[in-house]
Amino acid sequence: MDAPEENLKANDVAVILRPITEEGTPWDGNFEILITGIGPATLPEENIRELISMGMMVATTISMMEEDEKLTESIMIECAKLYGEADDVDIKNMIESDDGFTLTATSKTIGGMQ
Repeated sequence: MDAPEENLKANDVAVILRPITEEGTPWDGNFEILITGIGPATLPEENIRELISMGMMVATTISMMEEDEKLTESIMIECAKLYGEADDVDIKNMIESDDGFTLTATSKTIGGMQ
């Protein structure tokens, strides 16, 4: 199987964690969760809705983890098995700009195709 493309393309559904920040104040760790799709979609509507539904379920685990320490531990163990440790992710391709950090076309992602 070929390596997955790194750029977003049509039919992709993404879960975005957007930090909530105030200018001049250090980030306090709060973020909003967005689920978005990239078009134009070439898959049938039913398939796009299935992908969006999966994105919603993935996003929902965040609030569930905040409420359930055992669930959080289980997910963190499985995450480390599948993807490694977050501290080991190479973020050198994220470039600093006037507005902070910007995800570019050369930014590396983890996970790939599931």
